[in-house]
Amino acid sequence: MKMNLKKLTTGEFARICNVTKHTLYHYNDIGILKPDSCDENGYRMYTYDQLNLFYFISVMKEMNMSLNEINLFLNNRTPQKVKSLFENRIEELDEEINRIKELQNMLKSRIEKIDYAFSINNKEIKVEYEEEEKLFLSKSLKSDTDKNLFYMVKNNFNQFINNYSFKDSLSTLISIEKTNDNFTFIPENFLFNCEIEIPKSRLFIKKSGKYLISYHQGSFNNIESTYDKMISYISDNNLKIGNYSYVKTLLDALTTPSENMQLLKVSIELSD
Repeated sequence: MKMNLKKLTTGEFARICNVTKHTLYHYNDIGILKPDSCDENGYRMYTYDQLNLFYFISVMKEMNMSLNEINLFLNNRTPQKVKSLFENRIEELDEEINRIKELQNMLKSRIEKIDYAFSINNKEIKVEYEEEEKLFLSKSLKSDTDKNLFYMVKNNFNQFINNYSFKDSLSTLISIEKTNDNFTFIPENFLFNCEIEIPKSRLFIKKSGKYLISYHQGSFNNIESTYDKMISYISDNNLKIGNYSYVKTLLDALTTPSENMQLLKVSIELSD
């Protein structure tokens, strides 16, 4: 049985595709989508099948293909070439989806830290139990010069962001050196939460157990005042200090314009 479907004028085709007639004229001029025929009055006519072709032209534009690239592809298309093009695009979309998810997770993490910062009493010092954490360990922060330190920090961030699932989770690992009754706190490494498997050479395990928790309002440069208060608390309550301290940023330069309003969470490992 022969079926005769009504053809579409340029105006009708343009309205269905939500474009102007000038777009169709341009597509005709460059050969990317020509009318199927002209009627007895010379009007350009399109078929319903060409709606599907127009849709995939739009899809290829979304794939950042130029009109010239699309035209070349359509003029030489085969089922195998279409399949290959779409398979490659699916891989690119998967990468883009993962990037967007990581960005979304980072924004959620930032919101959680802001909410947490406003939910606490930042003048309080207390003992809390914390769960074990597997963290990504940066290269050593120890450096003889500020210039070397700059490049070390830069390379740490680039390595982490380019190779691992990024969360807004920067912490600083502080080693604690004990000399008689005195303690020295030395920044050792950056630590990051990581959602994928961490290589053994970069794995640091923060032990579960009791930690002394306090909060430092101000920049990292004057954090000694908070450590002094925490050491006094440890002495007054006959607590035993462990090997490491952790400093996690809650409010930083992104969330507050003043260093005096920045907020850091300080944890000191306690031993039995």
